[in-house]
Amino acid sequence: MTRSKTSRRGSAVALACATAIGFAAVVTPQASADPAPTNDPAPTNGAVPTFDFADCPSIPAGADPALWRCEVLVSSGTFRFGSLPEQPTGTMRLTFAEGQLDGKFAQVFGALRADPTPVPGGLLGVPGTDAHNPKLRLDLRLEYAGYSDFLSVGDRMGEQHLKLGVISPLLPGTCTIGSDEDPIKFRPIRVGRHEVISTDPKVLKFTIEDNEFAVPGAQGCGGLDRLVNRRLGLPAPAGGNRMTFTTYVGLKGYPVL
Repeated sequence: MTRSKTSRRGSAVALACATAIGFAAVVTPQASADPAPTNDPAPTNGAVPTFDFADCPSIPAGADPALWRCEVLVSSGTFRFGSLPEQPTGTMRLTFAEGQLDGKFAQVFGALRADPTPVPGGLLGVPGTDAHNPKLRLDLRLEYAGYSDFLSVGDRMGEQHLKLGVISPLLPGTCTIGSDEDPIKFRPIRVGRHEVISTDPKVLKFTIEDNEFAVPGAQGCGGLDRLVNRRLGLPAPAGGNRMTFTTYVGLKGYPVL
């Protein structure tokens, strides 16, 4: 696409917006992220979610299955960043495997699936416009950005690289906040002790948070990157952003099926 075509398309969509007013050693991942809805009950009000182990990845060739387990993390919480006030994240399910390979700790990423969450005020940030005109709706969805390390050291729970899918009828499906090359680097810290919710099957619960990450600007938004950035106050340096999750962890040994 040439610059002139991009410019014309951006202008046309911007006009539509205005007219319509009338979000460790790491083994190479073997399964890609999939932003499909989780279909898991959100872990709220103390309810234990349903765990689905279908995304458990294959363990490395030659690894002893007895030394590996699959973990499914079902999380819900809140985030705030840039000029976006704190709001729910939607339910996220993250799956990975960990174990021993050649006498060393190793892990394999499985998948990250998350539900989109609506941003009040929609694409233009004007209260009520998204309710009256669905074309101005704006949703955000957490997505995997190509790197994960789940090795915990004390209360530090590793590092995951994330991005946010920005979903709106007026934006292309390529619109994201952050990217694999310039991700949101989520380094969660466990708050308080974990709870053992069940021993058969084994289910753990804990709370994690991070308020030290920066949030990059939007990209791939069909000429409306600046509109998304102005709407959400991006890019946002570290210090004013925060994500907090209540997480339930289901554990299962290999073979998992």
